[in-house]
Amino acid sequence: MKSASVQHLDTLVNHRIYASYQTDFSKLTTIYTYIMKKLTNVSPFIWLLVPVFMMLILTVTSNVSTTDDHTAGIKSETNTTIAKIPYATLK
Repeated sequence: MKSASVQHLDTLVNHRIYASYQTDFSKLTTIYTYIMKKLTNVSPFIWLLVPVFMMLILTVTSNVSTTDDHTAGIKSETNTTIAKIPYATLK
């Protein structure tokens, strides 16, 4: 059986937790409304271009990392002699 002081302490703790949740929730709602007000002023056309810019960024970064592989190659020795080509004379 709980004593009266323990029950009173439980209610105080619960009220403090609830109050802290309420303050956190009110902060989040004010931040959310601020962000939503700013986002409503952005043109829908710009929102449609966001995926395009993301794809451009991804392709540029992937192409930069693969261009180094193409520059490395095997160098062959140059041949300075003239190749002898067999030919046939027709009569």
